[in-house]
Formats: sequence, structure tokens, C-alpha cells
Amino acid sequence: MQFFASLLALALFGTPVPAGDHDPRVQPAPEPAANSRPVLVELFTSQGCGLCPEANRYLGELDQEENVFVLAYGVDYWDIYGWEDTYARPEYVSRQRAYLPRLDVPRLYTPHFIIDGVVDAPGQHQNKVREAVDERLAAMPDWPAISISDGPFGSYLVEIDGEAPEEDMDVWLLNYAPGWASVEISAGENSGTDMLHYNMVKSITHIGRWDGGAAEFMGDASRRYGTVAIVQGANGGPIYGFAIADEAG
Repeated sequence: MQFFASLLALALFGTPVPAGDHDPRVQPAPEPAANSRPVLVELFTSQGCGLCPEANRYLGELDQEENVFVLAYGVDYWDIYGWEDTYARPEYVSRQRAYLPRLDVPRLYTPHFIIDGVVDAPGQHQNKVREAVDERLAAMPDWPAISISDGPFGSYLVEIDGEAPEEDMDVWLLNYAPGWASVEISAGENSGTDMLHYNMVKSITHIGRWDGGAAEFMGDASRRYGTVAIVQGANGGPIYGFAIADEAG
């Protein structure tokens, strides 16, 4: 009976792999490229979307990795269902919409992950998000040198140098609320929940176009929040780099 039980176990579960041995069925994650920088993962989310709380939590998990930086944008197209998103702004929807033709996405939706502006994945498919992050790290293109520092009269100074990967590049300045925040939702699909949010964007400003070489840009952003400068292909193109301002104080 022991012999037949063993045969049955092999038929159901396959040949066991001893600890420490390589299982050829499991594909390891690609190794990061030698010139790899952290990947920027953006999440478009809504307090009125039933799938978004879990996507928000996963975004926070991703940010614990040293080679990932994350931002989340609240969108307002779920507001018609009874709850006005407290983080949403029309310009965040405009940013999401700019990505759609480049990524061959037919319509706006949430939760919507976009990885470095080059690939997207639905928020409920965490394995696809993970794969996209690993693949971007393994095939990271060269990027320009970017820095952000204090400018005059409370502004920020963004300095960029290098060869532009595309003819026109957008330069953005963003405020975001670092870490976790909880909002009590009292209407809509998430009514009755304390919804967690992570690294929510508070403002986004286009501060110029860059076409290569040494250049400086200035922009205003609140010192109450974290600040990041992003350089990417024009009109929703790939992200080629970003710089995070030092915390105030």
C-alpha cells in the first residue's frame, strides 16, 4: 500500500525537488542591469473603486524595495457613484489619459499600475506588476543626470544634464504625501471602510521641456510634502529618470 500511495502522490504532485536543488519549472527574476536606477511605479486609484484598497496596499509593499519608488494619483471619474475622492484632481486623470495611446490601452480604469511609463497592468494582477518591474530593471536604458535642490524664494531647482533619449522631454515637479494615510469612506462602493493610501500625489506641475545638454528648471512646490522631479518622454512617454528632494529640516 505504501508503494501505491507513493505512486499516487507522484502522479498528483510531480517529482519532489530536494531543498537547495534548482527546479527548472520556476523561472528566476531577471537580474537588474548594471546601470539600473530605481523604477517608478505609478498607481491610478480611487476611493470609489472596490478593487483599489488592495492595490493601494500592494503599492506600499512595492515601495519597501530599494529599487522601486512609487506614487499614487486619485482620479475623479468614480465620483458619480456617490463619493467624492478626497485626493482626486482633473490633472491626474489627464496624466493617466496621456499614457493610454502609448500603452495601447483603450480606456481609463482603476486600479491602473504604470511601470516607468512603458508598460501597464491592472491592479488586481499583482504578478503582472511584479514581472513588469523586474523586466524594466533588467533592461534599464541610460538616463540623464538629474538633481533637485533648493532654489530662490522657496522654489526648487531641477538640474538635468546628458543626452536626451527622445527629441522632446517633459519635466515635472510633484508633491506627494509620504507613507500611509487612512480615509474614512462613508458612501460609494467602499462605504464603511477606513481606506489606506500610500504616497498620494498632492500636486503636479509641468515646469518645462528638455532636449538634451545641461539645463536648469525652477518650480514651486509645498514644503509640507515630499517633492520629486520626473523626466519623461513628451505626452505620456517613458520615464527616463527622477530625483527626490531631501526632506525639509
